[in-house]
Amino acid sequence: SGFYELNKIMEIARSRLPNNSWLQGRLRSNMNINNSCNAYWNGSINFYREGNGCGNTGEIAAIFDHEWGHGMDRYDVTSGIADPSGEGIADLYSALRLNDSCIGRGFYLSRKCSGCISCTGVRDIDYMKKSGSPFTHSNAKSSCGSSVHCIGVVYSEAVWDLYKRHLQSPPYNYDDNTAMEIVTRMTYIGAGNVANWFSLNGTPGSSGCFSNSGYHAYLAADDDDGNLNNGTPHMNAIFTAFNEHQIACPTSYDVKDSGCPNNPNSPPIVIQVISSDAQVTLTWASVNNAVKYEVLRTEGVHQCAQGKVLLGEVSASDQLTWTDTGLQNGREYYYIIVPKGQSDSCYGPSSSCIAAIPSEGPYLMSCPNDSVVFNLKYTTSPNTRQCTIEASSGWSGTVNFACSTSGTFSGVSCTVPSSIYLSGNSALLDLTIAAGTSATEGDGTVTLTATGGGYSTIFSTDVLAGNYGIAQMASYSNGSPMCATYGASCDSGTLLDGRGTRGPEENQPNTRDGVDCDGDSGTYHSDESLDRLVVRSLNGDDMIEGTTVEIEATVWAWSTGSSDTLDLYYSNSNDMSNPNWQHIVSKTPSGGGQQIITAQYQLPEGLNHVIRGNFRYSGSRSYCSRGSWDDADDLAFVVRPLALDTDSPTGSPTASPSESRVPSSEPSLHPSLTPSTSPSRQRSALPSTKPSSEPSLTPSISPSKKPSLKPSTEPSLNPSLNPSMKPSSSPSSSPTLPTSRPSVSPSTSPSQSVEPSFEPSDSPSSSPSTMPSLLPSSTPSLAPSLQPSANPTFWPSYLPSLRPSESPTSSKNPTRVPTTSPTKNPTSFPTTAVRVRAIFIFHLLW
Repeated sequence: SGFYELNKIMEIARSRLPNNSWLQGRLRSNMNINNSCNAYWNGSINFYREGNGCGNTGEIAAIFDHEWGHGMDRYDVTSGIADPSGEGIADLYSALRLNDSCIGRGFYLSRKCSGCISCTGVRDIDYMKKSGSPFTHSNAKSSCGSSVHCIGVVYSEAVWDLYKRHLQSPPYNYDDNTAMEIVTRMTYIGAGNVANWFSLNGTPGSSGCFSNSGYHAYLAADDDDGNLNNGTPHMNAIFTAFNEHQIACPTSYDVKDSGCPNNPNSPPIVIQVISSDAQVTLTWASVNNAVKYEVLRTEGVHQCAQGKVLLGEVSASDQLTWTDTGLQNGREYYYIIVPKGQSDSCYGPSSSCIAAIPSEGPYLMSCPNDSVVFNLKYTTSPNTRQCTIEASSGWSGTVNFACSTSGTFSGVSCTVPSSIYLSGNSALLDLTIAAGTSATEGDGTVTLTATGGGYSTIFSTDVLAGNYGIAQMASYSNGSPMCATYGASCDSGTLLDGRGTRGPEENQPNTRDGVDCDGDSGTYHSDESLDRLVVRSLNGDDMIEGTTVEIEATVWAWSTGSSDTLDLYYSNSNDMSNPNWQHIVSKTPSGGGQQIITAQYQLPEGLNHVIRGNFRYSGSRSYCSRGSWDDADDLAFVVRPLALDTDSPTGSPTASPSESRVPSSEPSLHPSLTPSTSPSRQRSALPSTKPSSEPSLTPSISPSKKPSLKPSTEPSLNPSLNPSMKPSSSPSSSPTLPTSRPSVSPSTSPSQSVEPSFEPSDSPSSSPSTMPSLLPSSTPSLAPSLQPSANPTFWPSYLPSLRPSESPTSSKNPTRVPTTSPTKNPTSFPTTAVRVRAIFIFHLLW
């Protein structure tokens, strides 16, 4: 199926290019499109139904791989589809995956491709299976015209020749598996740096002489020492293959093989294969001159004769064994081991193809897999877990057991019974893990091995040993969540989740002084909230007065988070009910939605402590900004004294009432008739800086509307909706709190031409007539500073984001302390924050 094959080729590619971000994402594939004889890439991959003498392209593995190859070409190091044709590299990715030069075998239901001896696909990139002569640059200039599929055959044939002929002939004489791995490595590394495979308008025979040609990219991928002037391990083979197709460069370097002295010259011998539950373990003998070994795996009817996943490398100085886990029981897998010399370009001959089928075996072993933690600060008891050993299908026999520990700790041991006899039944096995009195800090693994009946299986669990404090969970007490016993951390858990009446926040307002700082506007987990506070020591030990601790705050940020800020405070007063707030730091979230913000501060003297988080939209730093979307919460906790008493505190400390509050460095929370010079929370109608003339491309968490890719009616060239610069509702003498924000819209992937890349013959395939072209409509007029770019750079372009409305409202909120100083300007009016949604409409034109 498409799902299997596309995931398989992406797994292969990830093993070669682990840092390519495109390979980590999802790829949309559309099957059974109501058309025939084609498939194409346009950011997703698209496949047609059977018809008109062509098979269903959504059922042919090589076509999946070819169309995927366009995406790999588009999102590799050199972005964009390569010139003069991206079809050749897409053919190569497909051919190397399936070890088949026939691209799209089975595409034609009753005939062969043009000029092909046996291929029923769209073309064959092995010239010996067609005319018997290489398809050269001169041939392309005289016969291809503008057909990118025809032009691409020039270099795809060259690379296929390198694999099938030149590397498997003297002086190299590589076996097929090793030659495939050499060329696969060159292709995944080299092709990504190619902008132009050869100069179509250049001189045949020297059209690969520019720096980023395909010829030079393959030499660079093959190089072993960073100096092409002294040759590469396979330079003769690469030059010959490209030169036969007139796309090499005879003058760029002296052509000579060099490097890889004392290369491995014999294949590894696999001496043991152990198939067990969902895993296979391979062990092999060493090879002279091998520096390391590559382990590769594949599956399917072609066994090892197809593209493989590079599982990893084993140093020659390590134990020569590899365990492949996460497999499917009952499915056959195939492996090769390839010895490597002094560089990644130095190959020895691969091992023979090894087949293995993981299975449950004559018995099953299952054990609890939670980690074992020993706190060496206290007396620790051994950890005993019961494993179940169950015979399969009435099997009888003896199962032997052994356990071992490994890691950075010492003094941790394990014990297990030596054997159990099963007679078609199940039995329980006690695995005991203990930390002795001399145990030291560290982490590691305990491994339990069971063998019997020609079958072996293992179980491993992580073990941590350290001097840890106890993590404390807060409970509500005296106004906020509180940890009344000291420990390594104090966690509010879910007690702060949400904001006031906007969410499920328990015991609101959750402030020690009882002052309600929470705003009432917005929606839970769409708008701002401070959901969790954790404070912890840096070393895992108890928090101690005078030491540095870390605060971790979990917030929910609106839109992109760029307008939100978290102010963190601590109290230097030992009286929890009367905190004296000291500012720690103010930080902006890195994105929208759930975000985690951390900061450190030094605990003052004393055992009773309180921290506060004030999460606000815009406005100024404050421990209680009281904005419409703001949320302030406290977390109280006790710490261990420097001179540890015999007994830890076990209850809530008594809060001593105070006659008067110690003045804070922040503005007072008590109302004042004097207007504040800095608003505590206000979404200003006028931006503080000049608005950008370019619309923001930062996506919102929840786009207001995703535009349709096909209008249901004939599109108009003029927008049907003109954004208004006025607030969404008329001002009133008693306005409600603002409830709307400006819309922020997502950007999408960069522009990609919608060109069918797969065709039934050597002539170019036309683009499907149903594919849309996305053009922006005339720009809606808002204000000069908010005008969107006239040339959107992303395709398709969705709605640009806007700043808050610039239209002031003349109404006043009588319940709020004024947020700006009076002004003599008679044209200015106090404002309340208004969120206005402005919309640009882009039409899709066919």
